[in-house]
Amino acid sequence: MSRSTGSWLAGGVAAIVLGAFAAFVLLNQGEAPGLGEQPSATPEVTPGATFNEELLSQRLTVLLIGLDSNRVRREAGKGMNTDTLMLASVSADQSEVTLVSLPRDAVDIPMPDGRTWDRKVNAIYAVEGVEALVGTMAELYQVPIHGYAQIDMNDMAALVNAVGGVDVSPPEPLVDPIVRLDIPAGDQRLDGRTAMAYMRSRADTDYNRAARQQEVLQEVVRRLTSPRTDVDVAEFFSGLRSFETDLPLDDLPTLVEIARRARNAEVTGEVLGPEEYILFEDDRGDGRGYVIELDIEAIRAFVAQHITDE
Repeated sequence: MSRSTGSWLAGGVAAIVLGAFAAFVLLNQGEAPGLGEQPSATPEVTPGATFNEELLSQRLTVLLIGLDSNRVRREAGKGMNTDTLMLASVSADQSEVTLVSLPRDAVDIPMPDGRTWDRKVNAIYAVEGVEALVGTMAELYQVPIHGYAQIDMNDMAALVNAVGGVDVSPPEPLVDPIVRLDIPAGDQRLDGRTAMAYMRSRADTDYNRAARQQEVLQEVVRRLTSPRTDVDVAEFFSGLRSFETDLPLDDLPTLVEIARRARNAEVTGEVLGPEEYILFEDDRGDGRGYVIELDIEAIRAFVAQHITDE
């Protein structure tokens, strides 16, 4: 539904998915991501790192998971839905990056064990765990997924605040009392709390919501990689309490090198929406409420075209 291209975003996607992972591990001096408390001082970088040449020469695809959760919601016993599911793929030669956003209300998703997930896709994580979610996304898209990175609402707001806010330009005013959002149309800068509401709001459509998530991600990346942005890396990562990834520690130098090489890549961003990828969206009266039924073959055709090195 929504497709955009650019060159500057690629390095930033890798910086958030791979570079963030690298910095987080380095700042915690080897602690597992998501388990550390306060980051230590930044260690010196050791020159002459050895790369995993096999990993460096193949496509790298990561699932970005945004949790509709924070500390208050967890303490209240509320579940953790994955309201952001975005596939980020860096080509083998690091010349292309593809982003694919899946609507959270999608149902009837094929799973790798032969089952069909008939509930909303955003519940897989809470019910069956992150490995099942990653496996299901790999089955849906018919591509291997090499790892995941997850973050919650509080941490995303912290990322935005760390770079001094994000510049956005909604075409229409956006008012959503559910997430306490009331902003005009046009160019403006949002702080972390408002940017989080901007990305969570469904006051218009879920597809526009996904497009806003890509918009804010791109803006965070632009500001993070700008020489005019003065970010204290230690402070930046000290707020990331929910950040978790399974990208391999042993391949950390290689992951950072992939990020470096992808800085000038071309980027395609796709929101899976009506006309091209949706067969039905409404309430079928079967107790599931509003649902979205996907044109899986059309989705797989797009992914086969854009996430391939043939």
